[in-house]
Amino acid sequence: MTSYLITTTDRSRWPNSGHLVFIGTFCLPDDPDSLLDNYTFEIADTSFSSDETLYCFHEAEILHTLSSIRIAQILNNVHCLEKSEKYWAILTGVWLRLFTDLISSRLSTLRKLISTFADLRIIGEDSDLINRAAFNTVDFHKLTRNARWNSLVYLDLWDLAQSDFDSASIYGFKPLPIEPLDISNQQSGFVLSATYLPRFQEILLQLRLFSFPRRINVIPAPTENVNKQMRDRLTLDNGHRNKFTQEFFNLICRYMPTVFFEGFNNAANLIPKMKFQLHPRAIFTSNRHLYDDVFNLWAAEATECGTCLVLGQHGGNYGISRFPSYAERHESFIANAYITWGWDTKPDSIPGMIFTTIGFRWKRSKNPSRALIVTDHLWSQPRTAFHDLNESSDYLEHILSLVRSLHPKIQNSLTIRLHNGQSETGSRANNIWREQLPTIDFGRPKDSFKKLVGASKMVIVAHNSTTLPETMSLGIPTLITWTQNWVEIREDAGPIFAKLAEVGIYHEDPVALANHISNIWEDVDGWWNSSEVLKARELFCHHYARSVPKPLRFLHQLLVDVSPAAEKRI
Repeated sequence: MTSYLITTTDRSRWPNSGHLVFIGTFCLPDDPDSLLDNYTFEIADTSFSSDETLYCFHEAEILHTLSSIRIAQILNNVHCLEKSEKYWAILTGVWLRLFTDLISSRLSTLRKLISTFADLRIIGEDSDLINRAAFNTVDFHKLTRNARWNSLVYLDLWDLAQSDFDSASIYGFKPLPIEPLDISNQQSGFVLSATYLPRFQEILLQLRLFSFPRRINVIPAPTENVNKQMRDRLTLDNGHRNKFTQEFFNLICRYMPTVFFEGFNNAANLIPKMKFQLHPRAIFTSNRHLYDDVFNLWAAEATECGTCLVLGQHGGNYGISRFPSYAERHESFIANAYITWGWDTKPDSIPGMIFTTIGFRWKRSKNPSRALIVTDHLWSQPRTAFHDLNESSDYLEHILSLVRSLHPKIQNSLTIRLHNGQSETGSRANNIWREQLPTIDFGRPKDSFKKLVGASKMVIVAHNSTTLPETMSLGIPTLITWTQNWVEIREDAGPIFAKLAEVGIYHEDPVALANHISNIWEDVDGWWNSSEVLKARELFCHHYARSVPKPLRFLHQLLVDVSPAAEKRI
């Protein structure tokens, strides 16, 4: 029997009858039972085992290594330049990491479904009506949440999913030669932007470095249209005649944002509008490199002339997750110096401190009476199999089980903080929360997170996010709950989380956590400040939420020491 993999909500594209396999619940009509007159149907199983996830992650890493070198060669040829691979990685790396992660995950999904159904055909959007290439990095982030664009990706990968992936083809590419840096005597000053420090602390650090404080001035990247003739002229011969590799490069060239290709020169002309010096001694940012293409082009040009690129960790998950996020991998790849919040397992990482809580004092209510659960957002079409939470996972049921297992008195004192990005990821999770827990307080959208925390005697963190290191560093009573199904912990973090579990901070079983909350509810602070819990908290903070006595002096000295001019003064 023929089955049809449905990746689009456009019913005019569907067959008139048959067995439908929906890639996700977002493809279903509002009344699914209305399909039964003409179809049988099911929702595709897009979950992955731990081993399948690991394979998908390794494939994404291989694809990235393969394409990073090739993109540098292609763009050097197109723009008549001789820039290093790192130059192009600074500019294109966020997109490339996300894209290779997405491609590997989509391929793994299709391979699994092709092996499950004997005769499977794919149904998707009209490929002539949708642009593959985003304008820029910000636009690409938006496209990854667009159902029609994702349908096109599945269509483009359909044949590739039935080809053999030859990881040996990676070795057919020679790295670009590394030229000695031109460390110019004209280098001067430091540029700090979006460091993730509180604004006042960032200003103080800038003044210490004799750098003029500036507000972030993001220059919108160009929005050039695709020049199909230019892209068709690219030489994509990989030297191996391997079908998989050849088709993958074709995808790279079709999906590459236009700011790197058609709009490159226009982006370069926008650099003076930022009013940064061309060759500072060091650039320090913690998240501007993740979204600002004009900034990245300026930073790439500066690093080619010897400027030191210093990147700081900008959130949770880092150093903990078994599968590092695209941001962690990208930052480790391009940074000359990488400041973490405590961990130091990367070659160029420098154990620093948690930036966001420097100079911050937690204001707690005199008699806090509530518990706060902080949740993650679910994806109808996860970008990756190893990072985004699929709406088909057991995440919702895990949290629902926790809430339902709590004593009614505690339930009445509970606030659930829904993720502010949930409405953008295509899932109905917010509606499901309210349908399943009609009596629970979800707070008001205008309520600040600081206010909710201040009114709570404990914070329950249900995802591997920035909330966890922040609350731990501030000494806020914190409980952690997740399972290995959606957060796998890397080997280095294992003993630390084992200690957290031993003292009752970390729980995989939601019912056991509910019992623990009931046991400590009347004296949360007594438990939190007990000697064994204090030791576990200190262990965690030392690695993932570190503090230092004089953080601005620490950062000032670090930036001075790592900048090229430091060697000249010795």
